[in-house]
Amino acid sequence: MMTPTWQKLVVLKVDARPLGLWNLATEYVSGLRLLRFKVLTLDETGQAQSSEWRPVEGTKCGADGTATTPMKTGLLYPGAQYASLIGKLGGSSADLPDPSSVGNPYGNKKVFAVGTYCIISVGASEGGPLYLTMNDSPDGFEKHSGELFVSVEHYPM
Repeated sequence: MMTPTWQKLVVLKVDARPLGLWNLATEYVSGLRLLRFKVLTLDETGQAQSSEWRPVEGTKCGADGTATTPMKTGLLYPGAQYASLIGKLGGSSADLPDPSSVGNPYGNKKVFAVGTYCIISVGASEGGPLYLTMNDSPDGFEKHSGELFVSVEHYPM
């Protein structure tokens, strides 16, 4: 099996409290490629940078999120841990899941857990703007603080 030769797409700061619900990572990603996400703990000069954010005051966590008791409901992406880093391909910075939808609550948009490290496959018919955010319910965003720095690389297939 061949190891992909990754190409840098973008390095960005993902705000825990973006202007909308989602931080724009890049304006367009076309299909037939792999995307690799890595949360960075060092900047380009080797200095430490933030790898934690806070979903509420007094609670710190990294990109893999945190378990809550009781379970947090109404998450943007129920398939990922509360306060984890999630991504979305397609749509807008204001997208919400449609709870009445059967199957995919985001329609034709691809929503996925990123965490600290992730590789996803983008199919031939998929593409669009790429977004990242903290997984929470929309009403929880006002309590967020902090930021993560994320590298996004791609490998055209």
